[in-house]
Amino acid sequence: MQSEVRAGDWARRARRLLLGLVMLAAGGFTVLLLAAFALVHGGALQVVLLTLVALILVAALAVAAAGWVALRLWRRGAWLEALPLLAGQPWLSRVVWAARVLWTGHAAWRLRARLRPAPRP
Repeated sequence: MQSEVRAGDWARRARRLLLGLVMLAAGGFTVLLLAAFALVHGGALQVVLLTLVALILVAALAVAAAGWVALRLWRRGAWLEALPLLAGQPWLSRVVWAARVLWTGHAAWRLRARLRPAPRP
């Protein structure tokens, strides 16, 4: 297993990120150009524009949903199960899983709430 990341890997990642941003900008420019033509000419261009806008909205909702799921997994501690695999001790992932279930389970939350002292007036 390779533990260090070479400079070429970072450069390749940066190029891929920049290429993705350029493609995103080109897509936005295309949609704006189509919108301008659709306002002037109308007809089939409006249908194409509405289709592109609908696809962009679906993609944006998919990205937002993936971000929400990632945030929920982060808050629930699911990322802790990957740590033993990265450390080379796969048997430890079951121990982490059991601890995470006990820590984030509803029964544990209720038990912790009962054990807290009541606020004094």
